[in-house]
Amino acid sequence: MWPKGCAPRWWRPAGGPDSAATGPAITTLRVAATRTASIIRCVGIASVAVQVIIWHSFYLTAPSRLAGPVVAVAWGSAAVLYLLRRWPVWQLAAVDSGVYVVLALCARWCLPTVMRGDSSNWLYIVLVGQLVAPAWFARTTMLAVLALASGAAYWAGAALTPPAGSGSPTSPATAVMLLLAIVSAAWFGRRMLHRRAVEADAALERADQDSREQYVVLSRQTERREHERLLHDTVLNTLTALARAHGSATEVVSRCRDDVKLIERVLGDPEDTAGPAWQRYDGMLTRIKAVASQMRSRGLDVHVEITDSVEVTDGSVPTRVARAMAQAVREALVNVAGHAGTSEAWIEVSQPADGGLQVTVRDAGAGFDPDRVGPGRLGVRRSIIERLADQGGQASVTSAPGEGTVVSLRWPAPPHPADGAIAGRAIAGRASGWGGAPW
Repeated sequence: MWPKGCAPRWWRPAGGPDSAATGPAITTLRVAATRTASIIRCVGIASVAVQVIIWHSFYLTAPSRLAGPVVAVAWGSAAVLYLLRRWPVWQLAAVDSGVYVVLALCARWCLPTVMRGDSSNWLYIVLVGQLVAPAWFARTTMLAVLALASGAAYWAGAALTPPAGSGSPTSPATAVMLLLAIVSAAWFGRRMLHRRAVEADAALERADQDSREQYVVLSRQTERREHERLLHDTVLNTLTALARAHGSATEVVSRCRDDVKLIERVLGDPEDTAGPAWQRYDGMLTRIKAVASQMRSRGLDVHVEITDSVEVTDGSVPTRVARAMAQAVREALVNVAGHAGTSEAWIEVSQPADGGLQVTVRDAGAGFDPDRVGPGRLGVRRSIIERLADQGGQASVTSAPGEGTVVSLRWPAPPHPADGAIAGRAIAGRASGWGGAPW
């Protein structure tokens, strides 16, 4: 609706009373004030046309009397077009008032005798209407000068040619006082609304600053927790395997190399800053298949099953979610290899009907009783459940002695996701239904 290039004027109007104030509330107030002023000017134009029709006999007697109404309509129309395209400046307000001051002084040639000095004639209506603009857009000093000049001109024009007969219902002095009262009310309303808008913008700025600070703190905490999980998933698990003398020297060396590669890839992951913010599900599946292949090299027979709905979908998941999901799968398989007493595990990747991603890791091993797990065992809680919760997902572990273990990982895709929103969703992320594990 607005012409190209006029937006900056809304934010910093030249010469206005509030030119230094900016913000969404101030901008909205200025747009509303401009439209209101335009509507009032249109009402004035309509009143001119209606009264010319009503008093057509007066104007047809001497067609030169139409000069006043024609000037009022033409200038009012030009003012409306200007208000819709530009922010009013004080020079325009002065010229605008000057035109109507001249018309007021020429009331004897513009108005029927019985209507001169009355507050219901078209000249008075357009005179009041044009003062609404400086009441909102001009400085207080200029507004006072323009209002007094307009009132004096209207009174003088009526005094030069007093109405004939019984006179008009409203005296010129009363009409002038009413004009000044209307201008004062408009000025007071502007001041009050502007103060409220400034306060609203200040509150919004404070809230935005708090939100940015909280986002920074949350991002740092998420990164710190991820580094702690990475330390647990690699170095601590490898050292535990060494302490328990699990595996041959070649296997231990291979495992150490895998851990070093994982740490280098995560800590120096270019996807966090320079890489793409999103990957297709194919990228997600590649990560999971790579984890399964790595665990096979450690002696765990991993079966990967991917449903057709995931293979044919053209949806996408955030890179951080894909990485967290793959690392959670890796930790679950490491737990199977180290604690389940079995050499076989299954991974199932599916897409629920409501979107998102579902990954299930299960085994038919020894299982365990979650209620008998001590609070000091943090592997699954931090490396799986909290890792998914930090990305807005959920994780649950179901197990019983002799019945194996099932780890369910769920990420509900947002309708229109954004990479920066993932960290914000971590505030609401919650792990579901399990309090600990021996891993």
